[in-house]
Amino acid sequence: MRAFLRYLQFLPLAGLWWLYRVVPLRWAYPIGWGVGAGCFALLRRTRRARIAVDNVLIAGLAHTRAEAYRIARDSLGHFAGHVCEALRLGHAVNARNWRDHVSVEMTPEAERLLFSPTCPILLATGHLGAWEAGITAITSARPLFAVARLMDNPYLQRFLNRHNFRGGATIIPKRHGFSGKAMRRWKRENAALTILFDQFSSSGVPTPFFGHEVPVYTSPARLALSTGAPVLVGGFLRAGPLRYRLVAIGDPIRPPKVTPETHQEALRDLTAEFVRRLETVIRMAPEQYLWLHRRFRGIPPPQVPDR
Repeated sequence: MRAFLRYLQFLPLAGLWWLYRVVPLRWAYPIGWGVGAGCFALLRRTRRARIAVDNVLIAGLAHTRAEAYRIARDSLGHFAGHVCEALRLGHAVNARNWRDHVSVEMTPEAERLLFSPTCPILLATGHLGAWEAGITAITSARPLFAVARLMDNPYLQRFLNRHNFRGGATIIPKRHGFSGKAMRRWKRENAALTILFDQFSSSGVPTPFFGHEVPVYTSPARLALSTGAPVLVGGFLRAGPLRYRLVAIGDPIRPPKVTPETHQEALRDLTAEFVRRLETVIRMAPEQYLWLHRRFRGIPPPQVPDR
């Protein structure tokens, strides 16, 4: 019965997909944006919408609730638009022409590290920008692994795999973690491993994020310290129709050698630096960050005018 219900859930998506295929690629993002922003407007009084608006206010990125609402609405619009564009992107942007669509914004040392695969590296980022579209650029230079949650519905997961939603990336299921087999392959192939670390973690290290101490996942820092792999922190931002910015903040972060006595301090310092750099990227395009997460739990939003 469960399999039958999941198949029923999948059928409307399959039907919409075949209809969507006749839509010109240039309309994919606007259509998705309109659907996402429209849903946010319809659900603006729900708890999840209020969390998004409050998050923007707590981060200090808006001075009125109307301004915070616009950023939160545009954030969901961008998320839906990016997903719609990413489903069709492989037909237009590929390993041969991606530089016609992508501007690389990073230091020369960071660019050499990313595009000269002489060692395995870590890419630390968040739910930001056009992360699915960024896969094409990175996999043109080296293999890419990404830690991600697989869909609960197997029909939907097979659909995404069949249509190359995540390009040439190898997905490590989040529930499996950093298995020995995956890590050995990452090192052997001098691959990049992408980790999203921006969600709330009750067991994380308290770290300043937009002026507030919040618990942060330490996975990138722990992995960097245990392997010695250099880390780039950044994001892949959408700049316009089929135009993107591959951004990395500062030079690569090379983890220090630690002892049992200095490990915890190094973990905190690395995590704080990762968060500082991620915050810099979010400020470049706050409407492309997914504000729906309960990122600032227990922190009340400031009192601001409605308009």
